[in-house]
Amino acid sequence: MTRLIPISALLLFPVSALAQDGGAAELRVELAYTGETLAGAGRGHADYVDNLDIIAEVETGETRAKAYILYNNGHDFSGPRFPRGYVASNIETGVRAVRLYEAWIEQGFADGKASLLAGLFDYNSEFDALDASALFTNPVHGIGNDIGQTGSNGPSIFPVTSLAVRLSVQPTDALTIRAAVFDGVPGDPARPRRTAVRFDASDGVMLALEADQRIDDWRFLLGGWRYSARFDDVLATAIAGGRVMRRGNHGLYLRGEGRLAGAEAGEGRGVDAFFRLGWAAGRFNPVERLATAGVRWRAPFIGRADDEAGIALAWSGASGRLRRAGALTGERMARNEWAVEASYKLQITGWLGLQPSVQFIANPAFEPNRDAWVGALRIAVTWSNQR
Repeated sequence: MTRLIPISALLLFPVSALAQDGGAAELRVELAYTGETLAGAGRGHADYVDNLDIIAEVETGETRAKAYILYNNGHDFSGPRFPRGYVASNIETGVRAVRLYEAWIEQGFADGKASLLAGLFDYNSEFDALDASALFTNPVHGIGNDIGQTGSNGPSIFPVTSLAVRLSVQPTDALTIRAAVFDGVPGDPARPRRTAVRFDASDGVMLALEADQRIDDWRFLLGGWRYSARFDDVLATAIAGGRVMRRGNHGLYLRGEGRLAGAEAGEGRGVDAFFRLGWAAGRFNPVERLATAGVRWRAPFIGRADDEAGIALAWSGASGRLRRAGALTGERMARNEWAVEASYKLQITGWLGLQPSVQFIANPAFEPNRDAWVGALRIAVTWSNQR
C-alpha cells in the first residue's frame, strides 16, 4: 500500500510545534542564489545551472524548527556529455522544479547534550559532512559517491529528501554520535518535479550511524549505512538474464579534516587538509571503493581575508562484480575513475562571491579512455536577516 503525506502538513508541522513552546522565538531567514557556467567535456556549448535557497529557521529554548524551499533551473550539463549519470557540478539536478527540501523540528534535552529531530531531512546536512571540502564543486567532495549512488531514488540528499528521525548524543565535549532512520525512497521517482512524501511497502528504510570525534586540531567521522529493502544483484542478474534481488546494501566510511598550518579553522589565514575513505557493497553498486583528499588555503593572499583556494583529488574503484557483469555483454569498463579539481573562491563583498574552478576527469563513470576537462565560473549571492 502506498500512503501520501500532504506537503501543507509538513510545512505546518514545525510551526505548530513551536507555537506550543510559548517562549521567545528567534527567527533566521536566509536567501541564497548560486549560478554556475560550465564548459568543456565536448558535445556542444557551455551550459548554465543554478540553485535558489529560501530558508527559515526558528529557535526558542531547546526547540528548533526549519523550513527550506529549493529551486533549480534543471539544466543538464553532465547528462549529454558523460556516461552512466556522472555529474560534474554539485548544483546540477537535470529537473527544473520548486521543492520543499527540508521541514523538520528538533528538540534538545539533557542540558543540550542530546537532541531528537523529525521531519523532512537532508542526510548530508549532518552526516558525512566536513567544512574544508565544502569549497569544491565536484559532488564527490560533498558526500562520497559510494553513498550518493545508492537507493532506488538516491539517499535523502540534494535535491530530494525523505522523512527521517535523527538522534544526536554528545557523551563528551569531543565526541558526538548520530543515528537516523530514513524512508528508503525519497520523493516519487515517477514524478521527479513534485515534492512528494510517499510510503510503499517495498521502500524499506535507510539506517545511518556516525561517530564524530575531535582530537586536537583534527576532526574524524566514522560512519555506516544500510538499506532494509532488496536491490538488484548486478552479476547474478546478468547471469540469469532477469532480475535477481537481494538484501544487504550497505557501506562504511572514514573521513577527517584538520589544520596543517596557520590559525585554527575560521580564525584567519591557514592551511587545512581533508581525506575520505569509503566502501559500498559491490554486489549492488557501481562504485565499490572511494578515496579523496585535498587541501584548502584560507586567506591565501594578504588583504583577502575571506578568500579560499584549494586542490582536491578523488579516486573511485569500480565494483568487480559490475565489471564481470559488463564483460558478459561485451561492455568494457575501466577499473577506476580519477578526478582532480582546482578552485579559488573570491569573496568580493559579504554577500557576493565568485568562484572559478577547473576539473580533469579520467575514465568518468568507468568509461575507458574517455578523459575530459571541465571549466566553471560560479557566482553566489547570499542574504540573511542576522548579518
